[in-house]
Amino acid sequence: MGLFSEMLGKNSIPTKLNNQESILGLIFSVIAIDGDISDEEVDDVISISKKSKILKDMQGSQFNAALDKIIKILTRDGIDSLIDLSIEGLSAEYREGAFAVCCDLVFSDGYIENEEELFLETLKSKLSINDNLAMQIVEVMSLKNSI
Repeated sequence: MGLFSEMLGKNSIPTKLNNQESILGLIFSVIAIDGDISDEEVDDVISISKKSKILKDMQGSQFNAALDKIIKILTRDGIDSLIDLSIEGLSAEYREGAFAVCCDLVFSDGYIENEEELFLETLKSKLSINDNLAMQIVEVMSLKNSI
């Protein structure tokens, strides 16, 4: 531990996320997994946020504060920490829906990168999504995004 680590937050206790922040964290993880966040992916996040029951009630300042928190976690601790914190903060009732939204984002550009496939595998496992349901979600999202 360096002299300034505590002051700079390098060794701070991990942040807790609520359900809304957790969903945004997972969504943001999907779009950041390949190391590049495109304008279309940002538009997708905004679109999902406006349609999602759990996210659409957030006021602009709440949404911006949640995104700031997520981006700080991502830059400070990395994508794996963001994923883990998001999963820890997500209630069981939202896990299957969050997985479906993440699958939709992965399939939205028409192809799946290796990082995205590994992300979905990891997410499925950490969210405790059973194989049959995961396959159904993947099939539907693949069909939806093939048009």
